[in-house]
Amino acid sequence: MEQLAQTNLLARNNLSDQIFHLIGNKIVHNDLKPGELIFETKISKELGVSRSPVRDALRMLEQIWLVERTPKGSYQVTALSLDRIQHLYETAIVIYQFVFSKAAEKVSPDDFAELEKLMNRMEASIDGNDFELYITNVTKMAHKILKIAGNPMIERIASELMPTAERVQWASITSLPDQLKKVVTHLRKGYESIIRQNPEEAAKAFKDFCTAHIEVVIDSLNQSYQQRAAK
Repeated sequence: MEQLAQTNLLARNNLSDQIFHLIGNKIVHNDLKPGELIFETKISKELGVSRSPVRDALRMLEQIWLVERTPKGSYQVTALSLDRIQHLYETAIVIYQFVFSKAAEKVSPDDFAELEKLMNRMEASIDGNDFELYITNVTKMAHKILKIAGNPMIERIASELMPTAERVQWASITSLPDQLKKVVTHLRKGYESIIRQNPEEAAKAFKDFCTAHIEVVIDSLNQSYQQRAAK
């Protein structure tokens, strides 16, 4: 693994959280590849820290499915299998249909401006092929709608899934930007349904968004597999 950061960038407190974010970002952006081994000793030497905060960070990453234990007890980056991706989207549909519906019931005029700003930024990022900004705004939109829905237990579960969702998106969307524009039309319908306070339409729009999104992801990953096989 290349050096994650210079030692002096790490504060004395919250080392585990900082290491967690450093490694997590590299996994999300595919700088650390699926199946790649992660060695506590190597990271601790690179960062100039003890192994204890590194170990804690890896356990945190394991809890959100970015790394997993090998049979020998070390850690490796989890694979992005089609089954894992399917399970992620099935779970998202269950959670966010409820969340969009509940947000449509609870939304207030004070929320309208922020939701509209996030929606507009998301669409503009696709037009500009700025996929980093797109994923950032999808995540911000999700957090905002979760806050409006007002269920902290569901918010916690959904937040734990977000890094994997970002990773799946980052691994796929750059290949099929034109299809992504069509996918986001469903998210706009969900946003508009929340603003109109129509729970049923909001839930349906998210399911349509998620169903369309997984098709884009699988098509993109299949293209990548075919390209690698042809080499």
